[in-house]
Amino acid sequence: MATMLAQTTTTSTHRQAQENMLELSIPLAPQGTNPLAQSEPELVSGHVSRLKKVAVVVQLSGVTFASSLSNGLVIVALPAITRDLELPSSLAFWPISVSGLATASTLLLAGSIADAVGPRGPDLVGCFANGALMIGCGLVQKGTELVALRALQGVGLAMHLACSVSITTSVLPQGKARNLAFSCLGLSQPLGFSFGLVLGGILVDTIGWRAGWFLAGGCTVLFATIGLWAIPQSTTNPNASNVIQDVKEKVDWVGAGLASTAMTLLCYLLAFQEVQFLSAIQASIRIVPGTILGVIVNLVTGFFVHKLPAFWIVTTGCILSSIAPLLMAVIQPSWPYWGNAFFAQLLQPISCNVLFTVGLIVITDIFPTDTQALAGAVFNTAAQFGSAIILAILQVISALVSKEKEGEESGTNAKMGGYRASFWAMLGLMISCITIGMIGLRKVGKVGLKKD
Repeated sequence: MATMLAQTTTTSTHRQAQENMLELSIPLAPQGTNPLAQSEPELVSGHVSRLKKVAVVVQLSGVTFASSLSNGLVIVALPAITRDLELPSSLAFWPISVSGLATASTLLLAGSIADAVGPRGPDLVGCFANGALMIGCGLVQKGTELVALRALQGVGLAMHLACSVSITTSVLPQGKARNLAFSCLGLSQPLGFSFGLVLGGILVDTIGWRAGWFLAGGCTVLFATIGLWAIPQSTTNPNASNVIQDVKEKVDWVGAGLASTAMTLLCYLLAFQEVQFLSAIQASIRIVPGTILGVIVNLVTGFFVHKLPAFWIVTTGCILSSIAPLLMAVIQPSWPYWGNAFFAQLLQPISCNVLFTVGLIVITDIFPTDTQALAGAVFNTAAQFGSAIILAILQVISALVSKEKEGEESGTNAKMGGYRASFWAMLGLMISCITIGMIGLRKVGKVGLKKD
């Protein structure tokens, strides 16, 4: 009996030793990666110095900041641009809208290409192209030239936005550092836009609007040059034939083309017909409170997003922001700005800034490691396309209600009626966001946690 027990013990020990050796001999895939995607080119965060990690975040956020700055600049300078370039009324709004339209229409395609060839090359191409096109916008002599360059600028921005998410997830591991990087990417957009409004107003009244394009373009080229040094190469260096083969096989050209075409046509049909602008000083005063709070919310979200459940972060942010359109819907023209309008400006950026950080964290966790650029493209497409569609719908509502009231009330009251209708519609949309968020995120816990 003792002999049999000894043999059994020896056999079990030998089998266990074989299993242990087998486990040691098999390379395990990193946690959270797609085992089928190990052949994809990846960036290894452990091989990147801390200085380069900081430089990558600065470069990605800086290019986005400069692009948003140009959007704010063109809004403030549009009357002067229209006058100087003799832009026909049929194209008067296109310098503003065409860039966002081109970005939304090409993001998915840019993300798919970046996943196939690696994010470094497409990002640098998009950044340098963006800078050159901005400088070109300052040299144009015709309105049609400006519209064409702004459209191409939107394509370059799409390449950058899609690659930004992939580069960030490759360089920074999951945890607080990545959360803060996503927050920086988020705050660079409203901060750049607000800075563009203020700077544009100053330049238009002094040395001219063209200087703003030279400044934005020069900054973009500078940040792109930093990217040449900071953004690391892929761990694998496929030859040209392999890259071409990957682009042919891994990019859904038909699907991406159809999606881009559909969004282009739909945005075109819903394009704005007329826009009213405040003076530069008035616009600056009104957007400063929201800008400051938006920056604070982004940074706070980046620091604490991993400490609280995403459900409560998103729900609370949406509820607070839903108060903003309600305040504007009941406002009276005789009331001072520091009443309802001021508090509405403080509350309105909370939800979008919270959702940008949380949304990027969630979507990058869901997508495999070899499709992070596509993940960024999907998220940014939703943001760009949603903005274009909702703004167009709100303008249609405002225009229809104002036209309906023109025969009954004075011009100012008729316009105010249209604005009120738009704000009530915004309130309804925010309530829908709250409902969808509560249902869709009810089982989502803490996000952005560091994984060992």
